[in-house]
Amino acid sequence: MTPAPPPNTARRRHLLGAAAAALVLPSAWARAPGSSGRIRLVIPFSAGATSDLLARPIVAALESELGQTIVIENKPGVGGMLGAAEVARAAPDGLTLAWGTVSNHAIAPSLFTQPLYDPLRDFTPVALLLSVPHVVMVHPSVPARNVPELVALLRANPGRFDYASSGNGTISHLIAEAFKAATRTFSVHIPYRSSAQGLPDFIAGRVALMFDTVVMSRPLVQDGRARGLAVTSAQRSHVLPELPTLQESGLAELRDFEASGWFGIYGPPQLPAPVVERLNAALNRVLQRSDLQASLRATGASILGGTAAHFAAHNQREVARWSALIRRLGVRVD
Repeated sequence: MTPAPPPNTARRRHLLGAAAAALVLPSAWARAPGSSGRIRLVIPFSAGATSDLLARPIVAALESELGQTIVIENKPGVGGMLGAAEVARAAPDGLTLAWGTVSNHAIAPSLFTQPLYDPLRDFTPVALLLSVPHVVMVHPSVPARNVPELVALLRANPGRFDYASSGNGTISHLIAEAFKAATRTFSVHIPYRSSAQGLPDFIAGRVALMFDTVVMSRPLVQDGRARGLAVTSAQRSHVLPELPTLQESGLAELRDFEASGWFGIYGPPQLPAPVVERLNAALNRVLQRSDLQASLRATGASILGGTAAHFAAHNQREVARWSALIRRLGVRVD
């Protein structure tokens, strides 16, 4: 039997191995811009949608922070799961990352009967970036000027009014379903591949209602193409301060209603800690830039940030919250 090495020797070997891994992994990841080491960020939603609009300025700042090229690939479909599933199967080298949202990392995997991945097991959370409230808005032809009037209208006309969402399994879908359940109303769901594709029908009056992000809603509300009734967050939006929250609507059914979208960066499963730490630190530095903060806040987004561990805990809470709501509502998508 070979004798065990002395404790100090065994510990020295462990530390040397860990140090070697820490050196090899980041150097393999941080290759020259334009080489085979460029980073690919998959945005699992359409170009021009909220995720795309928020991600691009962050990516531009992150490129300069890292000195490395980042290529964006828009791959929408299946509530944002299609593109994310590709990242879940990627090599854990830090060169393939996912733009993640509450839709594809907390809602869709619980809503679809055959999800494409496990949102907790199949990804490595890197950094939580932003949160965004949604706006309850109606086409100007709809005779409702506040939430109580909308609820009364929907109750008096069950099934007459349609609502558009950014797709099955997205937060705009679940917010609308939660609103319907809370207010005991019924409107018909019309899913699109993204809110950018649903907005033309809404603006034309072919769809009466939308529960869309403030990023997409604010221009329509401000120029009169939509009538904003409320925001879904616990506090009013800093870009639409005139709109009350649903909790302020005066309806007892909505006094606890709160739902906001959030966005972050994920890697494939088993992404090495040195890579996660470097990316997380770079993203947090980027979020502190005053020019980027001004740009993001102008869209209606709130800046978050924090450690990868904080993001992982947040993701776990959100999966539990939305899966419980989905079970309570009995909503499923095949």
